[in-house]
Amino acid sequence: MLVVVALIGATAAYGVLAVGRPQVESVDSKWGTVTTERTEVETRITVDDPLLLRLGDSAADVSYVVSMNDIEVATERENRVKLDGNDSTVTVSTWLDNDDIPAWWASHVNRNETTTVRVDPDVGITYVGIQLSTTELTRTRTVRTNLLEPLRTNETQQVQAGGQTVFVVNETNAQWGTATSNRSPIDASATVTNPAPVPVPITEIGYTVRLNGIVVGQGVAARQTVIPPGSTRTLDVNATIDNSRLDEWWTTHVRNNETSTLTVEFDATLEYGGVTRTLPLDVLSYERTFETDLFGNGTNETSSTSRSQESTRNRFRAVRNEPPFGRRPHG
Repeated sequence: MLVVVALIGATAAYGVLAVGRPQVESVDSKWGTVTTERTEVETRITVDDPLLLRLGDSAADVSYVVSMNDIEVATERENRVKLDGNDSTVTVSTWLDNDDIPAWWASHVNRNETTTVRVDPDVGITYVGIQLSTTELTRTRTVRTNLLEPLRTNETQQVQAGGQTVFVVNETNAQWGTATSNRSPIDASATVTNPAPVPVPITEIGYTVRLNGIVVGQGVAARQTVIPPGSTRTLDVNATIDNSRLDEWWTTHVRNNETSTLTVEFDATLEYGGVTRTLPLDVLSYERTFETDLFGNGTNETSSTSRSQESTRNRFRAVRNEPPFGRRPHG
């Protein structure tokens, strides 16, 4: 009798193994419910082995990890997920804590505005007491932005007040400083010339940074300086994004199909004879619309508008090194 049972068990095991090792055919993720505290990640995993799945009493243990720049932002495990009939697709969901967004943003900035999204699924199928692990299919996608590009220009522009030129901006430049989970510094500079016969006393240069209308940075970018008559000076203009505000921005970004508008505004406060006047620095201020499309469900597109050239739009596609998440290519 024991020999018979053993033979039956061996035959069943051979039958399962003979149908071939199951493989993950596709991994598709998208954003689900968004709240102020967390963001849902919905993932559909298709297992390509219909014969095994049609054997009847099959179940799957599913786990997966979503990471952005090697930062794990979402993990999930579900055991004994039932696979009925011809249904070879497992749908699972997990939650991203919005408090993780500042750390991700810092990594994005520090990697030259680059994010690599990685989804690692693991599916094990159990049938008649035998567990078969699937072949792995890790999906990666790289997305880049270029948010400071409008500040990198050598186009000469004038700052005027009352129809008169106050000073001329010859060149501007900007790069990110080292970002942390608390702050993202923007180190900018402007080369300016005073064409007038009198000095230009700048008390301070202020700034405001918004993402989808949410103020994420505000303060003084440069302190008191004087531009002598007929001279050229380079002004250091330093702004900071408060990363603690980014979780609030993130919810608007996801709800808006991963689309955001970055608004950067500068103004200069001048003082002549005890009279103070604040001028908007339209030559430095700009808006830039960008899309991230982290899971590859749409397109990445970036556009910018200078406040001094509202009719000029520079629209281009962001770099995408990896194909969208989808089906495994069949060779």
